Amino acid sequence: MNVAEPDYIYEQEARAQKRLRIRRAKQLLRPLPRKATLHRWPVLKWFAETARTRPYLWSFRIREVSLALYLGFVIAFLPIVGIQFILALASAWVLRANLPVIMGAQLVTNLATMWAVYPALALLGDRIIKTLRLDVVDSQIGYTAFSLVTGGIIAGIAIAFLLDMIYRFAIIQAKKHPIHLQRMPKK
Repeated sequence: MNVAEPDYIYEQEARAQKRLRIRRAKQLLRPLPRKATLHRWPVLKWFAETARTRPYLWSFRIREVSLALYLGFVIAFLPIVGIQFILALASAWVLRANLPVIMGAQLVTNLATMWAVYPALALLGDRIIKTLRLDVVDSQIGYTAFSLVTGGIIAGIAIAFLLDMIYRFAIIQAKKHPIHLQRMPKK
C-alpha cells in the first residue's frame, strides 16, 4: 500500500463533493437570468449590455447576495405586480446587489401565488398595525394598502433574514471543509 493513496482518496472525495455542490447550485439557478441568457428575458434584454459589464451583478459574495435577498423579498411582497422586475433590476444596479438572486426572489409572487400571498400579507400587516396602534389612515382602501405594504415589508425582511442565515451557514460549512487539491507527483 502506498502512503499517498489515502490522500488521493481524500482528494477524490473532495472533488466529488465540490462537483455535487456546483451541480446543485446550477440546478437551483437554472431558470434565473445569467450573463449569457440575459438577452432572452422580456424587459431585461434592453439592459443586457449594461448588465454584462457590471461584475457585481453576478457576484455571489455574502454582501451582494444578502443585499439581493433583502431587496428582492421586500420588492416581491409589495403590491406592485407589473413593475417588480424593473424595480428589482434598478435596485440591483444602483445598490450593487446580485441580479440572479434578486430576480429569483421576484418569482415568489406571480399570478398563481399572489392570490394567496397578498391576503396573508394584508392580514399580517393588519395585525402589526393593530398591535402597534398605527391607525393613521381613515379610508378603508388606504388602510388596506397600508396594511398590505406593512405586511409585505415585515414578511420580506423576515424571509430574507432566514434565507440570509441559511446562505451564510452554507458558506461557513463550505469553508470548514476546504478543498486543497494538490497535484500528485507522477510516478
